Amino acid sequence: MEDAYGVIAQKLGADSQLAFYGVYDGHGGRAAVDFVSDHLGKNVVAAVLATKTEEAQGTEPSSWSTDAVTAAIRAAYLATDSELVKQFRVQIRLTLKVRVKVSEFGVKMELVTRNNWEDKNGLRGGSCAATALVKDGDIYVANLGDCRAVMCRGGVATAVTSDHTAAREDERSRIENSGGYVSCGSNGVWRVQDCLAVSRAFGDADLKRWVIPEPEIRRLPLTAGCEFLVLASDGLWNKVSNQEAVDAVSRSRAGRDSTGCFKELVDMARCRGSRDDITVMVVDLKRFTI
Repeated sequence: MEDAYGVIAQKLGADSQLAFYGVYDGHGGRAAVDFVSDHLGKNVVAAVLATKTEEAQGTEPSSWSTDAVTAAIRAAYLATDSELVKQFRVQIRLTLKVRVKVSEFGVKMELVTRNNWEDKNGLRGGSCAATALVKDGDIYVANLGDCRAVMCRGGVATAVTSDHTAAREDERSRIENSGGYVSCGSNGVWRVQDCLAVSRAFGDADLKRWVIPEPEIRRLPLTAGCEFLVLASDGLWNKVSNQEAVDAVSRSRAGRDSTGCFKELVDMARCRGSRDDITVMVVDLKRFTI
């Protein structure tokens, strides 16, 4: 299992609240996804609260707030990736030093190359993410890779993120302009450097020049028509359409069975051949609408 999720809710005052939701899908081991699920939400909330402090000081006009929140989310994504890659490099150095010291004392030492050690410990891996931040009547959705956020308005599904895959023409152009290459295998899947199907992610240090941690962020006002948001990993979306997911959640809510939709969606994906990990989160937006 290389999926994870996270929720942070914080009361900011009598009439203000902040909530963060995230779904994460790791690849190449659990190291990256565990780090991202532990740190991204905290980094986003801390960065956004810092903008609130600056706003209270009256340093900029009110329109600055929206731009500042978007900038804070972006900075938190980039900082999380930087911290992740830094930790991996520290772990590699410390482990190799320990092995050298052990050998100096004549203890039997296993011959391990850096590449083999990285593979064994999942340090060549990475993580995709789809997150949502609710603040002051707005929702900010952000993503890396092929985790996706879908909003339901009046029973109609709308994807509010765009998957970052090597199949996207604009992503292929970006990678090729950076000196990389994208190829399509016999199974029809496009991959970066013949390796990774996603074109943006946390981690993946060996591919960092092309697989970037730059999120796409979108702000949407929460109006009375906003019902709920579905955040899920690609294990669901590869087999279940956006509208099918929204319909399943709507049926569950109508029947007052708040958890039935999760089993239905997982079963639907499994029956259609999904063997990937599946994580699904549903955010009730009506509690935030104004």
